[in-house]
Amino acid sequence: MIFPFKYEHHLLYLSLIISLILLFAFVSIIWAMKKRQRVNTELEALKAHLENMVDERTQELTLSNKQLQEEIVKRERAQEALRQAKDAAESANRAKSDYLANLTHELRTPLNAILGFSQLLERSPDANEQQREYLSIINRSGEHLLTLINDVLEMSKIEAGQIHMNMTTFNLHASIKGIEEMIHRRAEEKGLIFQVDFKGTPQHIKTDEGKFRQILINLLNNAIKFTHSGAIQLRVFIDDTYTSSSIKSRRLDIEIEDTGIGIPRQEKDSIFDPFSRISHDKYGMEGAGLGLAISKKLIELLGGNISIESKDHSGSLVRFYISYHEPDQNLPTRVNKKSMIRSVDKNWQHIQILVVEDKWENRLLLKNLLLQVGFKVLSAQNGQKAIEQFRRYHPALIFMDIRMPLMSGIEATKKIRKMPDGNTVKIIAITAHAFEEFREDILAVGCDDLIRKPYRDSDIFDSIKKHLGVTFVTERQFQIDEVKTSFTLSQKDLLVLPDNIQNTLRQATIDLDVSHFEAIVDEIRLEYPALANRLLELSSQFRYDYILDCLAM
Repeated sequence: MIFPFKYEHHLLYLSLIISLILLFAFVSIIWAMKKRQRVNTELEALKAHLENMVDERTQELTLSNKQLQEEIVKRERAQEALRQAKDAAESANRAKSDYLANLTHELRTPLNAILGFSQLLERSPDANEQQREYLSIINRSGEHLLTLINDVLEMSKIEAGQIHMNMTTFNLHASIKGIEEMIHRRAEEKGLIFQVDFKGTPQHIKTDEGKFRQILINLLNNAIKFTHSGAIQLRVFIDDTYTSSSIKSRRLDIEIEDTGIGIPRQEKDSIFDPFSRISHDKYGMEGAGLGLAISKKLIELLGGNISIESKDHSGSLVRFYISYHEPDQNLPTRVNKKSMIRSVDKNWQHIQILVVEDKWENRLLLKNLLLQVGFKVLSAQNGQKAIEQFRRYHPALIFMDIRMPLMSGIEATKKIRKMPDGNTVKIIAITAHAFEEFREDILAVGCDDLIRKPYRDSDIFDSIKKHLGVTFVTERQFQIDEVKTSFTLSQKDLLVLPDNIQNTLRQATIDLDVSHFEAIVDEIRLEYPALANRLLELSSQFRYDYILDCLAM
């Protein structure tokens, strides 16, 4: 009986334990379910939060992308506007160049007739003293107008960066002497004293002679323009204190001092600006206000600088320098001769030249100039007529105007080059177009050379000599005193000359090289004009034996 009781007791305990375990399990399940529910709730909340964050970020990214797209569009628009502005600027620049080209063509064409016919009349032996004076005035006025045109073009080229250097070796003393003769005449007309000092400077230097001369002439013309009484001094010298990294690079200093009206203090800062004119110059004075601006740019191009010291009504002192190079040794003593061509050599009088020009007055000018020296001359008023004349007469040389009606000079040149003998004829283009880049276009179509209007008679004759080898009969032009000069010569007279000049003069005399002899005498004239006159008189009398005796060592 005890056993059953114990067994039941154990079952009771076992049932109680199982119940407790089941209760615990149930409670644990309930707690776990509640915890899971809480976690799910938190996860849902987190999910919702993340979704909100994603939505917000997506919106931000969408907004940023939109802003980025807008920024890209803005930049593209800005670039397009910049491109359009650049195209517009280039178009405006081309239009400006075309306008200047057309304007200068229209100005140079009549100016060519004015200067050309005045030069033609000056060559006439029938012109009296008064007529020559009037013709000289016409020439000077025409040259002044041409200077104004060239100044505008020069500034346009400088602004466009189209100006280039042309480095050559030239005779500095002869160049300054030539400028002195030109300026001296203008100074005399105003009753001014003009003095030049270039002692101690090298005879030959290497730089851009054309720009150097343009600078000097611009500044000296300014000095004369603003000086009503007193004097103008030009001083050219070498700065011994200047040192350069280049062994052959040197510095040439120039000073131009006048007793003129000066520059007001308040206007000194703007004096080098284009089209700037001082207050004294705003009423009744000539010029476009470009001289100083161009001079400054050219001086800087030649490696120099410029400054002006001036007080109102107290004169001005212009100081500037340029860099130059020493030329090669053993330079020839030849210089450009001043001569007037009287006629073509009789051995060349058979030469036929065709003048093609649409303007009657310019055609008449060039035709008469060539007839005057003995050439046979044909003429045509347009390119079509030029082709007919060439086909019929086969001239040796053609002066071809470029801009003509019916058929331009360019088209006519192309057609002539394809005709029989078309490759042998020399074609010289004549144009009033002033831009240098136009030259390459002209030469590319088949022209041999180019001459710009207004031209001088020497330009025409030089081109004929260059391309055909023609020789001319010339008359040397010298200014000889009215008082009869004694042309006696002694060995002592020639001792003033440097040894190298004596040696070259002696050799030219021995060789009977008259042109070389006269070139050396031109060199001597710069320092010893009376001695040069004696030598030339003896040369005209063929007294080379007497000259050699005086040159004997």
